[in-house]
Amino acid sequence: RRAMRAYACKKVVVGLGGGHLEGRAARAAASRSQQPCSTSASGSRSRRREVLLGLGVAVVTSTSHPVTALPLAPLGPIERGDASGKATDLTVDQVKDLIYASLTDGQYFVNPQGLDTAIFADDCRFVDPTNDVTGLSRYLKALSLLFDSSVSQVSDVSLRVSGPAEIKGEYVLSGSLKFPWKPCIPPYRGFVTYTLDRETNLIRKQEQTWSISAEEALKETFSPCKAK
Repeated sequence: RRAMRAYACKKVVVGLGGGHLEGRAARAAASRSQQPCSTSASGSRSRRREVLLGLGVAVVTSTSHPVTALPLAPLGPIERGDASGKATDLTVDQVKDLIYASLTDGQYFVNPQGLDTAIFADDCRFVDPTNDVTGLSRYLKALSLLFDSSVSQVSDVSLRVSGPAEIKGEYVLSGSLKFPWKPCIPPYRGFVTYTLDRETNLIRKQEQTWSISAEEALKETFSPCKAK
């Protein structure tokens, strides 16, 4: 168990989706992680915050090392459900309508319970400027750890069928993360592309880009909301 704790303490998880970082930021965080970890829950939380804040300083002060999307910290194995629960008889337009409902009514980018899992493949790949994770169950777990859905929202959603197996969309996202210092996420515009399986029309890949850079997004992770 001590070995497992020591290994866990050296994991660096940051950003809007918990991705790893390379370059100077990663080296700075790694050097901090050499100190012994507390075995208490409070000590673990304090240590995690210290590593995150240290990494935040490195991100803010380093602009020569661009952030690259990498796999998330461990989120468990990919869970595969009953195939009968997947909607494999839909047209691309019907899939688009269900995505739209998941984003507008379900708010699934900030509320994992709002995602319609029937239209996503269990091994779907999810990519954004700071993260790259494969597995629907793993993506949902990551979302559940990130946004405070009570103060976060997805708005101005628009979707269109852009090809025989492709759907493109835009949206605006804003809110707050669940970190102890409650960082604010000012409104930014996002662009998303869904790639469908040509046989089942299940979503095989969700890829997002943002109107802000990955570096800007990570800086916001360390910016507490200002009192009004």
